[in-house]
Amino acid sequence: MTGGIASGKSLVADFLREFGIPVIDTDDIARQVVAPGHPAWHRLGAAFGPAYFHPDGHLDRAAMARLVFANPDARRQLEAITHPAIFAEVDRRIADLQAMTPPPPLIVVVVPLLYEVGAAGRFDLTVVVYATPEQQRARLQHDRGYTAEEAEARLAAQMPLADKLPLADYVIDNSGTPAQTRTHVRAFLDALGIPTDNAPRV
Repeated sequence: MTGGIASGKSLVADFLREFGIPVIDTDDIARQVVAPGHPAWHRLGAAFGPAYFHPDGHLDRAAMARLVFANPDARRQLEAITHPAIFAEVDRRIADLQAMTPPPPLIVVVVPLLYEVGAAGRFDLTVVVYATPEQQRARLQHDRGYTAEEAEARLAAQMPLADKLPLADYVIDNSGTPAQTRTHVRAFLDALGIPTDNAPRV
């Protein structure tokens, strides 16, 4: 599952979990693989130097974000270090879930830059969570406190959502109310033949 920044992937993931679907979030994994002592952390230190780390050794994510959003070469270098570690952990978690008895009918992996990094082929199907660009900008500024310029920079760094829609097997519309989005999530699961009748009502 992918989308754009502030398109509503987290909300859709919450609804999927409500319906009993396990969700693996690569943003969470990305934070884990750069924790002090991990191999990717050592490689980042060698590549970028101490200016991008806090005194306690943790990655300064804000400083790194400023760098990679302004410098495409630095972004590619960061991705070359972190993406193999992230997808190795994704594969491990998928294997653990598939080993369950019974295995879940669906495993959702949230990959914000799925198409940008060419990872769509790793998965059986892809889902795009959609919101309008105006909604993305408003959410970035209102919910995350970005300036208008910061919001534009982050949107510009990603493939436009309109370009992702034709690449997706399914689209979940998050341009309406949360209740409407939940209905779209349920319709998506119904289309896959996954029962949702016993899910709690909201």
